[in-house]
Amino acid sequence: MEKLFPLIPTLKCLILCGLILNALFGKTTATLEIWQQVSGFMKSDQPNQRSVERKVIGSDDGPVKVYIKLHENSPRILCTTSQLRNMELMDPTFTWKGPRGGELSNKPNIKITLTGTLTIANFGKESSGVYLCTIYFYNPGTKSLQSLSLKYFLYAYRDPNYSYEFQAQYHAANCHNSYNNLFLKRLHTALNQLVSDLAYTISIHKSDCHTLKVPLAGIQYELFLTLKVHLDVETLDSICENDLEECDHHLRLEKLRHRVEAFFSKQAETYHEIIGLLPFVYYIDGTLQVIRVDRCKPGYGKDRKKHPDCAECCVVCSPGTFGSGGHVSCLPCGNAIHYGESDCETE
Repeated sequence: MEKLFPLIPTLKCLILCGLILNALFGKTTATLEIWQQVSGFMKSDQPNQRSVERKVIGSDDGPVKVYIKLHENSPRILCTTSQLRNMELMDPTFTWKGPRGGELSNKPNIKITLTGTLTIANFGKESSGVYLCTIYFYNPGTKSLQSLSLKYFLYAYRDPNYSYEFQAQYHAANCHNSYNNLFLKRLHTALNQLVSDLAYTISIHKSDCHTLKVPLAGIQYELFLTLKVHLDVETLDSICENDLEECDHHLRLEKLRHRVEAFFSKQAETYHEIIGLLPFVYYIDGTLQVIRVDRCKPGYGKDRKKHPDCAECCVVCSPGTFGSGGHVSCLPCGNAIHYGESDCETE
């Protein structure tokens, strides 16, 4: 009996984890509700489906930046300014030059109307760059031939790939107690059982134990945990083969978030119902933090200063920079001479 006594707090804790999992799987948020929330999230992120009907007008004060979602059609880019649109122009003619001064008239995905409006279908990152239009016209008011050049910066962008990190705090017996490590192993197992069908794994990325002096409570010990979410590619391939609907990244990730939140919430509820001593290690109610972590595909990055009008977009990296995919922003690179460079290797 004496040998079993030290294990009682740990066994109690593990039994609680089992109870929490059983209760959780019986009370997980309905798929329909998650679909509604995710659909709303995805819908809010989607650009206007009638983007081809949008119009962009040039400015004689400087370049105009235009952001076009990858593989979608550009808005209508007008070779005019607000002032010129209200003027009567005689015999206007228009010319357009693309990136590096390239001709645009012979490209099948590019259309230029008689009024100088440019549209680009299936916009790719290689189409990003500086576009210059020049309008020549006879001004009846001044009775002179005039011209005006307008510059546009066109950037391909894509939505960021996002994931979640979770931070939580646990009371511990003390920072050198072996129960802490045993509990963390059990917690890791429980969390991965929770999300195994979603093609994700959860790792305990960081575990720090700290000693706290609490007023009126003396010395206490707390574990500060950081949990990271990782994609299980093999499981995802299996899911996508059987059910394309369940293959959706946003849906699966939001399901994961709801389950983890419910998991910690259930722990707090269970501990409140315990009569007697709590286990050595237990969750501190209200400490769970959910942190969204954005990632950009290689060749793309976020830059609030350079692209304030598309601050949450992963915008194609400009020449002189590259995006490896390991960072959310484009990094400097003198060897990068094209838009969308994904590495900085020298030849």
